[in-house]
Amino acid sequence: MPATLQAFIAIFVVGAVLRSSGLLGKPHAERLAAFVFSISLPATIVVSLDHIVVAPSAWKLPIAACLVTVSMLLCAWPLARLLHLPRASHGGFLLGTGCINSVYFAYPVALATFGERGLAHAILFDLGQTTLTLTILYGIAVWHGTKEATLRYALVRFISSPPLWALSFSLLCSLAEWHFPTWLLTVLTPLHWTTTPLASLVLGLSINFTALRRTWSLALIGVAMRIGGGLLLGLAVAAVLRLTGMERSIVILIAAMPSAVTAVIFAANTGLDEDLVTSIVALSICCGVALLPWLPYLMRLLVT
Repeated sequence: MPATLQAFIAIFVVGAVLRSSGLLGKPHAERLAAFVFSISLPATIVVSLDHIVVAPSAWKLPIAACLVTVSMLLCAWPLARLLHLPRASHGGFLLGTGCINSVYFAYPVALATFGERGLAHAILFDLGQTTLTLTILYGIAVWHGTKEATLRYALVRFISSPPLWALSFSLLCSLAEWHFPTWLLTVLTPLHWTTTPLASLVLGLSINFTALRRTWSLALIGVAMRIGGGLLLGLAVAAVLRLTGMERSIVILIAAMPSAVTAVIFAANTGLDEDLVTSIVALSICCGVALLPWLPYLMRLLVT
């Protein structure tokens, strides 16, 4: 297993221990997540895409993300109705299974396995995923929630997103064959290096085992949908779009990623079943970390 993934697991465990011991908690995780989202992640996007040539087939990656997410929601919706879940739990189940943890999980794996080019592919996939997360998924959360929140809030979050602006400028520069000045890349590179370790720490601090006492059985179903169902959907979408090589590997990998911490933030903001969403996120992250040593080998196998 690459040393970067070993460090990822070690930092994740440290974060989980700090959370369970009470030394650090949810507020610390939220502050770190805000720093990663607003500062270090945009730096990673700019640095990673600066010298990457965007292939003509690159548009398939965000399309693949949209197909995976919409298909997951179409599968999870009737299942939630079949389970006769209360409205807040219904929305929480959809949110937990629909949000993909690409930034804090898939990015480090793609970077460790395929280097900067693999990370660039993961970022392009996340363009489609992020768009749906901040629009359709947040809209579902608002519709099922008990708190008054508006879709306008989601649109403002989307338009003002620093990663979105970093990605937009980077793609425009790539299409125009421009490059950012060396001094700017020199300033951003140290921030880029902090993204993976801080992301793994955020994941560890986000683990909340207390919530599992009430929701573990339903959370297991959600985890099976998110990881197992995501894997099957990734394989199907890759076949439909006729993806090959690294693009195919990236789509299948990210489609089977754990649930995103963003789901917990949305659940708290809209009044969904926060315990259920937290349990799905926590269990899926634990499953993802347990599978982490084998993911690089699986990704290389999928390339062939």
